Amino acid sequence: MSTTGEPAGPTGPRDDDAADLHRARQLLSATAIRALSQDVWTRWRPVLDVPILLGFLLGMALLYAGPLPQDRPIPPLDSIADQTIRAHRDVLVEDKAATAMRRANAAEASPPAYDYDPELYYQQGRPIVAAVEAMAARAREGTLDAAGRREAFQQELGVPVPSGTFDLIEKLDNPSDLAAAITFFLNIALDRMVVADRADLPGEGPLLVRDAGRGGVLTRANSNSVMDIALLRRQMQARAATAPYGSARSVRTFALETANTLARPNLIANPDLTAELRDAAIAKVEPVLLRIADGEVIIREGDRVTRSVQERLRMLNAGEASRPAWAELAALAALALLLLVLSISLLRPQVRGGELGRKQYYLVLTALAATSLVLAVTHQLGPILAEAFGLPARLGALMMPVALVSLLLALLLDLRVALLAGLSVTLLTAYKTGTDAWLVAYHMAGVLAAGIAARRLRRRSDLLRAALLVALAQLALVPIVAILGFTGVQQDLGTAAGVVVFILVQAALVAALAAVLLPVLEVVFDAATDMRLLELASADNPLLKELALRSPGTYYHSMVMANLAETAADAIGARALQCRVMALYHDIGKMKRPSYFAENQRTGNIHDRLPPELSARMIFAHIKDGIDLARKHRLGKPVIDAVTQHQGTTLLRIFYEKAKDRARTTGETIDEQEFRYPGPRPVTRESGILLLADSVEAATRALKDPAPAEVRARVASVIRGKVEDRQLDDCRLTLGDLARIEEAFARVLTLGIYHARIEYPPAPRLADAPRGASVEPLPSDDARNRNVHPLPGLGERAS
Repeated sequence: MSTTGEPAGPTGPRDDDAADLHRARQLLSATAIRALSQDVWTRWRPVLDVPILLGFLLGMALLYAGPLPQDRPIPPLDSIADQTIRAHRDVLVEDKAATAMRRANAAEASPPAYDYDPELYYQQGRPIVAAVEAMAARAREGTLDAAGRREAFQQELGVPVPSGTFDLIEKLDNPSDLAAAITFFLNIALDRMVVADRADLPGEGPLLVRDAGRGGVLTRANSNSVMDIALLRRQMQARAATAPYGSARSVRTFALETANTLARPNLIANPDLTAELRDAAIAKVEPVLLRIADGEVIIREGDRVTRSVQERLRMLNAGEASRPAWAELAALAALALLLLVLSISLLRPQVRGGELGRKQYYLVLTALAATSLVLAVTHQLGPILAEAFGLPARLGALMMPVALVSLLLALLLDLRVALLAGLSVTLLTAYKTGTDAWLVAYHMAGVLAAGIAARRLRRRSDLLRAALLVALAQLALVPIVAILGFTGVQQDLGTAAGVVVFILVQAALVAALAAVLLPVLEVVFDAATDMRLLELASADNPLLKELALRSPGTYYHSMVMANLAETAADAIGARALQCRVMALYHDIGKMKRPSYFAENQRTGNIHDRLPPELSARMIFAHIKDGIDLARKHRLGKPVIDAVTQHQGTTLLRIFYEKAKDRARTTGETIDEQEFRYPGPRPVTRESGILLLADSVEAATRALKDPAPAEVRARVASVIRGKVEDRQLDDCRLTLGDLARIEEAFARVLTLGIYHARIEYPPAPRLADAPRGASVEPLPSDDARNRNVHPLPGLGERAS
């Protein structure tokens, strides 16, 4: 391989240089792809992933379902309990004795049913009038003898008629007066309910009456308003003296007796309907349910066993036996899967920092599993501590740190992911503990507070502040629910001091467990939290110190880029802190061979003595060296993204043009692709900002006169060139974003770097100085007016 730059034939050393350059690009591409793909996480492995998911669902079901059902022995009556017996789950069982009593009361309270015919007495007057008219007609015609006429009259009237009375009736001047007198007596019951015997009615209370005249509509009636046949007949007797007999006064006794005979009940008991209505009333009675709360003490050691204790134990055994363990586990696993699928569907478009991929799914599952294990432990300890504070055992749920999962995921992934995970864990915890609505609201307040606090956490010590915010949100909720008056909440809250202690203990657990779990999850899943990024951005970081010592020009270039990238990210709403860290470490690979890069050269350019292919190889090498350093020091995926993507597939134009110049004399063929970085191009907005910041910093450093107008023009030109070269096609930067980035770059460069300097007065000559005075020479005009670090310009840079 030629290292002096002397000419060589088309089949000589230059062909070897080109082959080496091709191999170097392939190696760099493979290294970058391997580093970015993170093969452990990116590629889905159904053979491994499906069993892990099923195991996760089964584990969640086991954790939240509680212990398997067990049949507790029932101690003998009046014996002394030798152990404390608690309920290990929330049980709701039917109190059969109470339910039977309530149903008996409902049946007894159901009124009897009757059929009522309001038209009965109205319709009875018609056959009486018809019978009297027919009798008068037969008497005028004389077609029948007296016995025949009397027999026909009896059949039509429906009552026996003595022969003497019949003779008087036939001799009446107006026989219709007889019909009017009988109808008068019957009309006494025209609008009344008449029953055969009042003894059949209930002593007091309503009746259910099915009115035939209104299509069988059921109405309620007072039994006191109902008369029986005996009462009706007494009222007829009482009104006999005032009846309108007319010419029929001679047969008034017959008229009264006939009305008494024709009177019958129009209200008749319906036993079938009564039984049907009573059955319906019984069916409406809800079973009396007895709730035994999770952790509730059935009997304490040393207490005497009573019938009530025995009955509660029987109910507890019956309640647990009625819930098959396999069905409960399957239902809980299905619930967990449903919540997971809904969350994935909602969050699938993207999360902070990129797509929601395999690593993010496993991170969510791990956070959920870790939090669930903690909740299982605190669920067992909570009732014991609650009793120590004199509180109901079920308030042990106050100490369960549900907010832990939302705090972890808000820091590691995204706020939406954190809130959905917190909601899911809250629902599962509510099932496990059998909590009321106000305790669900209590845990949701903690989840929301943790998500809000996580947005402002920059240091690990801030975890205490987040836990305090969780405690304050939950403390504020306690008096609210007490005022709203949830069922039993006043009794549940008990001693206010005990509740406060529980809430503070829960908040302390959230902070302590987050402090322990967060670094573990950061390392295992290579997650870049703001806290981790701040640690990397610190000037005390050993790797940055080494970069400043071995490659000071690169370090200065990285610092300027960090300011540019951070400001631009703020302008478009990207992760500014991540952009700053990516800029600080994007060129760490240059530490291995700093002299091959223009910003670190002071006594000439080493590339003047090298073939362009070898120079390109040296420049490309800093990408691979940077990847190796980033992985060795576990700097995280954002830094690896920065190292591999900050040049995209940009052309090394200096060496490409140098190779083309040589090819004009040698006749060799130069492939432009061999002088381009192998990429990949930026795939996130942060990586796109970094590529632009790198190019802009180098381009503006080459300006001879960095006036504001020149700086702005150069920034616009660089950004336009990257767009035309399609370097930003994969990073989702919009035209509006590019306009704001351009403005941010120009502002930082014109105000922060290439700003105007004070013109110093001319230096005094040594001859004019007082004798014995010490004169310090002032810098030359060229040094005074230099606005930038004395580094080579873009035309002299190798990268």
